This record gives sequence, structure tokens and C-alpha cells, in this order.
Amino acid sequence: MSIRLYDSAWVLFRDSAQPQQVSKNRANPAMFDVGGYHYDIDGKPFFVAEAAPDIVQILNMQAARDLGLSTQYTAPKTFSRGI
Repeated sequence: MSIRLYDSAWVLFRDSAQPQQVSKNRANPAMFDVGGYHYDIDGKPFFVAEAAPDIVQILNMQAARDLGLSTQYTAPKTFSRGI
């Protein structure tokens, strides 16, 4: 199965039933933060030396709704429109 991470997605780690929300790392646009770990867009650990759990599934919108998770994107408060 192919995994492509995106900001605000919900994922499952191997051996865990607790969904984790993905957020784009604001300091490094090539990195995503998930449950305290760092991943690249393909769901692979960003740092080779980091022992990050495997991401085995991205929840689709219906599965996220069924679990009562937010499926709405919310921009971080640190972003400004620059107007």
C-alpha cells in the first residue's frame, strides 16, 4: 500500500489502535510530525537513526468521521495572511 502524508490527515501506527493526526513541520517543509515522530511525505522516518513506528494506514474521511475525529483542516495560528 502506498502512503502519502498530508497536513491534517489521520493515520494508524503498527500495533496501535489510537489514531494520530499528521501536521506539517513548520521549520522543514519536507517533514511531517506524527505522534512526536518525524516522517517524510511517503510515511518513512525522516531521520534514519530515529526509531519511529511504522505508519500502516491513512484513515479516509469516512473512517475518521466514524471515530469522531475532525476532518476539517485548520490552519495553524502562526500563519498570517500578510495583508
